[in-house]
Amino acid sequence: MHPEACTYMVAGRNDDGGHGRLRLKAKWFKLPEIVFLWMKPLLFLWYFLFMSAVLFGKERDPIMQHSDSLLNKIKKAGKTEYKIHGLLDLSFFWSDYDTAKAFYYIRQAERLMPVQRMDNYHRGLLAFYQGAAYFDAEPEIAKRKYLEAEKYLVKSRRPLALRYRVRLWGSYGALLQRGGHADEYVRVLLNKAIPLAKQIADTALVANNYQNVALVLMNQQQYNKAGEYYSQALMLLRYQSAAHEERLTAFVNYARNALFNNQQELARKLLDSAVLIVSKVPSSAYLPMYYSVEGTYWQKAGQKQKALSCFEKGLNAASRLGTNHLTNYILYEEFRLHKSSHDLVAARNVLHRVLEYVSRGNSLHDKQAVYYDLAQTESEMGNYKVATHWYEQYKLATDTLITKAGADRVLELEKKFQTAEKENELLKLKTHNQHQQIALERNKMLVTVLTGIALLAVVISIMIYKSHQHRKRLAIQKEKLLKEELKTIKQQEQIHLYNAMVQGQEKERNRIARDLHDGLGGMLAGVKLKLSAFATKIESNTVNNTDMELYHVISQLDHSVSELRRIARNMMPESLLYMGLEPALRDLCQSMNTESLRVTFEAFNLRTDYHQPFLIAIYRIVQELLTNAVKHAEASAVMVQASEHEGRFYITIEDDGKGFDPDIAGTDGGIGFSNIRTRVEILKGTMEVKTERGVGSTFNIDVSIHE
Repeated sequence: MHPEACTYMVAGRNDDGGHGRLRLKAKWFKLPEIVFLWMKPLLFLWYFLFMSAVLFGKERDPIMQHSDSLLNKIKKAGKTEYKIHGLLDLSFFWSDYDTAKAFYYIRQAERLMPVQRMDNYHRGLLAFYQGAAYFDAEPEIAKRKYLEAEKYLVKSRRPLALRYRVRLWGSYGALLQRGGHADEYVRVLLNKAIPLAKQIADTALVANNYQNVALVLMNQQQYNKAGEYYSQALMLLRYQSAAHEERLTAFVNYARNALFNNQQELARKLLDSAVLIVSKVPSSAYLPMYYSVEGTYWQKAGQKQKALSCFEKGLNAASRLGTNHLTNYILYEEFRLHKSSHDLVAARNVLHRVLEYVSRGNSLHDKQAVYYDLAQTESEMGNYKVATHWYEQYKLATDTLITKAGADRVLELEKKFQTAEKENELLKLKTHNQHQQIALERNKMLVTVLTGIALLAVVISIMIYKSHQHRKRLAIQKEKLLKEELKTIKQQEQIHLYNAMVQGQEKERNRIARDLHDGLGGMLAGVKLKLSAFATKIESNTVNNTDMELYHVISQLDHSVSELRRIARNMMPESLLYMGLEPALRDLCQSMNTESLRVTFEAFNLRTDYHQPFLIAIYRIVQELLTNAVKHAEASAVMVQASEHEGRFYITIEDDGKGFDPDIAGTDGGIGFSNIRTRVEILKGTMEVKTERGVGSTFNIDVSIHE
């Protein structure tokens, strides 16, 4: 056992928004050789007892198991070069868990590299793996190490040097993205990593970098561009029979991008392809994300139970893998599902589950988001007292984040000051007999302290100013929310007033139609029957001109009765009240058909349970537009389309008539536009008119479905 293997372990946590795995930080110290020789038997006995307890008392840690398997491979390696690469790969593995161990194995590998024979390739390897060890702890140092590795590896002629250059540029770009420079990350991938991967003809490596580009573009909401890169990645991976994990990742991420871009059919095809790969890699780390995206698809399709089932599978998979960040992500998707379906109780319960996970960590950003959503949900449920509590928690977390940012800045200044102080102490030791130099250094130290105090004062002032601005913004936001609520209340009042007006109008129409049909219609029918009976008494051989006029009167009376019934039916169509919107619109279009006018009707995804005011409003809009097409446009063909999608109702009416002046469409007068526009605006909709004289007209109407 090497003396440097005696370590002091301190538990820490990598909480930078990444995988969030537990990382062990270690302080290394070297024992004197004589002490180590004296302690060696005791240490060996302690090590034997400890390993026996681990092996026979409980199941071994999977991290240590993997580390031991790599160590066994290194011991069995014959050539020194293989041992060097094995130790460096072991360092890369430990860089995610224990930085000290990562550097320990880098030093072990360096000892196998003779200094006099160390070439550019091995210098580049050491710099690369040192950058990997610094990746989380010191990002700036990591970036410098990656650039140093590039300086050496670019001079090497070894084929493996190209592969390491692809990896280092990918890691360097990831650090740029973490620092908020996503565009630079994309440029590094496109101009550095991908050309090098193509140079070594590694299609899987090229495909992975295409996916990285697509992920950045997807995060920037450039979904069309992201889709192009996902498609290229899948094209490269289609012949890689062993790249199951890469293909699963590509299909799932591409499907998620398609859902963001409202391409449900494409997302369905991609998820169907992904499920074929899931059976081949049932223990994949990306399995929870697959179930999450599958659940989101069913959520958009309106299949809540299927979505909940997928989210539950994803949570089980994330629990097996021990990935809390994926668990939180899936729970938030489930929360959005309940929120969109107005199941506020279930949404609140899911948020409390998220809060349990978030409370165990140290991420104030996560807690801030959960507090805000809990406050919003409780407010919508009418629990204003509870909502106020969560708003206070959200405000406290926000203020803490601002204060923490200032404290971090102060610590950074203190660290710089301490570094300067140490440098000054070293300088004093070297110039002990030079009193003038000591006085000069004291002056420098005084200036440094004063500068630090000034900077600290500036930082505190900035923090106070930002806190004031934040409170000011919150007040403005509250005022905007109040205005929006008042606007919503006014709109609801307009809708209620409109519904009352429409109901009154339709009741009056119904009464007049019934009076016309049952009263005047019955009287005319009785007159017709009496005239017909009188006409039959006249014998055929005594027919004269007066009798022919009688038959003519009877015929006119028939037309009058038919016209009366048509007017009564238009005032209140029975098919609208008893059969629904689609049959009523179809009957309306068929009734308008004549030898000189052909009216076609198409319906897509219409329900049968629309409430009556909405039915009447839509029917009157279509009726008015068809009347305009017949009376004013003199059309010979009219097409009517009606459809529903995600809470919106769409109407398209197109005719081949003579058209009209487009300026009329923008005013409230002319061709009955005032009545139509009023109905559309009350329904929170819009109407688009496309027309030119002599080429016909097209009306596109989009209204909200009020339940």
